[in-house]
Amino acid sequence: METTAAPTAPDTSDMSDVEALTTLNDFFIESCRQGSWEMLSQILSDDFAYLDGNTGATMERGPYSQALGPAPTLTIDQVVVHVSGNTGLASARSSIQAGRYSRYLDSYERRDGRWVCVHACVWRGLPNMD
Repeated sequence: METTAAPTAPDTSDMSDVEALTTLNDFFIESCRQGSWEMLSQILSDDFAYLDGNTGATMERGPYSQALGPAPTLTIDQVVVHVSGNTGLASARSSIQAGRYSRYLDSYERRDGRWVCVHACVWRGLPNMD
């Protein structure tokens, strides 16, 4: 059986900062839909950390990679990207089930001219959160 290589992270070098972070946010979400650590690891820093906004539990990159599973129904909207110098934030409302929403905030840092995600936080919202 032939295996297909995971998509390569997009080259954002010729994009504005907001376009680059929006593109990387989309790539992060697609990685989660597919449950692909091979995809996601391309845009995470070596010192990446995750915070579960509901429980307060934290995970470093290694344990986070083990927790990643496919979420094919993951959708996002209300995307907001903010840039200040070498720091960028991508936030959105997400859902894997109609009427149930979460919010996330991913923090990026520009390192050696390339944006990498250094931290992610997800917390559950209320039903019909607008």
